[in-house]
Amino acid sequence: MSRERTVAVIGTGRVGLPLALCFAEAGYRVHGIDTDAERVATLRAGRMPFLEDGAEPLLRRHLGERFLPGSDPAVVADCGAILVTLGTPVDEHLNPAYARLERVIGTLLPHLRAGQQLVLRSTIAPGTTRYLRRYLERHTSFVVGRDFFLTFCPERIAEGKAIEETREVPQIVGSLDDESGARAAELFSAICPRILRGEATAAELAKLFCNMYRYIDFAIANEFMVIAMQFGANIYEAVDLANRDYKRAGIKLPGLTAGPCLYKDGFFLVDKVPFADLISVAWKINETVPAVLVERIKRERDLVGARAAVLGLAFKRNIDDARNSLSFKFKKILEAEGCDTVLHDPYLAGGDLEEVLRGADVVVFAMNHDAYRDLDRARLAALLASEAVVCDIWNLHGDGQIVYRVRDLRV
Repeated sequence: MSRERTVAVIGTGRVGLPLALCFAEAGYRVHGIDTDAERVATLRAGRMPFLEDGAEPLLRRHLGERFLPGSDPAVVADCGAILVTLGTPVDEHLNPAYARLERVIGTLLPHLRAGQQLVLRSTIAPGTTRYLRRYLERHTSFVVGRDFFLTFCPERIAEGKAIEETREVPQIVGSLDDESGARAAELFSAICPRILRGEATAAELAKLFCNMYRYIDFAIANEFMVIAMQFGANIYEAVDLANRDYKRAGIKLPGLTAGPCLYKDGFFLVDKVPFADLISVAWKINETVPAVLVERIKRERDLVGARAAVLGLAFKRNIDDARNSLSFKFKKILEAEGCDTVLHDPYLAGGDLEEVLRGADVVVFAMNHDAYRDLDRARLAALLASEAVVCDIWNLHGDGQIVYRVRDLRV
């Protein structure tokens, strides 16, 4: 297969692997490169390393022919496009850190060839594309836009729905020159029918603005929840009354808002801007929800010596990704209050749900997995201690109470 129809995807995680499989399905020969030997072995055995709707059939269909997992970066020399799916993390001071990206690009430098295009895929700090152009031109003989091509083309998918949404969601192509943008647009048109082209920094900001708009939206919902609790009101009833049949409404319901993107992406915007207070406050609100709810639980019972169960470790419903999940913060706070705390998630850990719940004094529904939504009320009441307290920010049982005693659960 020609170099133009061969691509390398650097990183076979939750962003890179679905992307690689989409290109394989579109007829490209795809090298999936990862330094994790266990991940590579799992893929070569035809198994998905995480949950992703529709991905496993594509893996089995294209493995060994159009999709080639491995760890040797030298294969990029035979590729027309190199897609880097490693984002820019934040350091211990919550500032953008470029060392990881430089390290990855550094391993690729000996294998880069004139005429190739390099695509940054994961969420990055504003200015990263320009930074990388300077890095490439300093360490190679290439001039970006003339004999080597660079773009930022962010993923915009929801975990678990990546295969489906790669085709549905318009693909942003951000470039510093016209030729790089045109080449990336042609590449992505094979897997996404609608391309939106723009300048690289605008594209970087577009991705961050989208995430932060949602994050702030969720923070307002959580602040409204705290206000409603202080007044003894039902937040779900209040939101329903505000939203129903009103064209200027759209208030979100409360919930635990976390994950590797929403948690850190705001810091890409506030590190150089002196008045980005709304983003900073949204982070504080969302991150302190567990502490607020534990304080509310303490009004119902003494936690010293209590047995607590935190249900749901993933940061999102019906997935198996626990990165930056607030469930672990719940556990830490409960244990600091004297609770013996266990964790459970149907996709990650914890064993039999009924055994985890049996005799528990405190139950926190930290995620709204279907397995918890389907839990019979009468069975829940029978399993828990008679004076148990339930914390249900997701309103799984439809009673509109966030913290309540199990004896008040209507069955």
